[in-house]
Amino acid sequence: MVPSPTAPTPEAVSESLMPAVGAVRRLLRRLAGPVVAAAPFEVSPAQREVLLVVGKRAGRSVAEIADELGLAPNTVSTIVTQLVGAGLLVRETDPQDRRVGRLRLTASAQEALDAARARRRGVLHEALGRLGPRRVAELAAGIDALEALAEELRALERER
Repeated sequence: MVPSPTAPTPEAVSESLMPAVGAVRRLLRRLAGPVVAAAPFEVSPAQREVLLVVGKRAGRSVAEIADELGLAPNTVSTIVTQLVGAGLLVRETDPQDRRVGRLRLTASAQEALDAARARRRGVLHEALGRLGPRRVAELAAGIDALEALAEELRALERER
């Protein structure tokens, strides 16, 4: 099937996708506030990602988090050590394999992440409510496309 002349090209989409996604992320962060406002230091983007992954499912190991984020295990281990030291993560020994540490958020970090998630959802809900139904439907359709794009990027990463 030949694309119609008005169909967007991959080049055109790639030129506008990154700035749009970046703007949404930055604006949400500014409007909803930081993920962990009570941290004794400013949480870096990599630390934030580790916290979010652990927050999705407690009990993951450093290796599992590194795999999900596409980072080296020693990098994640360093980040985990920093977050444990800051009182945001707890590292517990796996009862089945004492060589493996399992991670969970501290109660205060869980509360902070839950509050941040609620703030982000509130801001998104408000902004989406200002859009017309057609735009909301377009965004909903675009979510499937973004998930498909993420899967293709994962495939490229595995191939390299």
